[in-house]
Amino acid sequence: MQLIEQLVTQLGVTSEQAEGGAGILLQVAQDRLSRDDFVKIADVIPAISDIIAKAPEFHTPPARGLAVTLSRLFGGLGGLAGLLGPFEKLGLSKLSIGEFVGVLLCFFREQGGSEIESLLRSALR
Repeated sequence: MQLIEQLVTQLGVTSEQAEGGAGILLQVAQDRLSRDDFVKIADVIPAISDIIAKAPEFHTPPARGLAVTLSRLFGGLGGLAGLLGPFEKLGLSKLSIGEFVGVLLCFFREQGGSEIESLLRSALR
């Protein structure tokens, strides 16, 4: 799968880490977006449910609030700070979360256009 190959190549992670990390972020997007908006994202990757299934079990952190804004302002992960545990289960660091988000946004922009990237970006704040 092209997304997983890009993550492996660009980030130097294993296939299992790439699948798990992508699965975590795509599950967050699925939980935070409307069904119609997530279907637009899912149309870019036909096997998106297979990727999501590879994510370690976790609860999606909330996306809004003052703590999220402050975290983002001071170099934190914003609404994704709650993903540190699931990423650590994969043997990945806090910095990996931002790196994965960057590769995913680029991939979805290239494959689906700026509207799809914008939808994903809004979910991963």
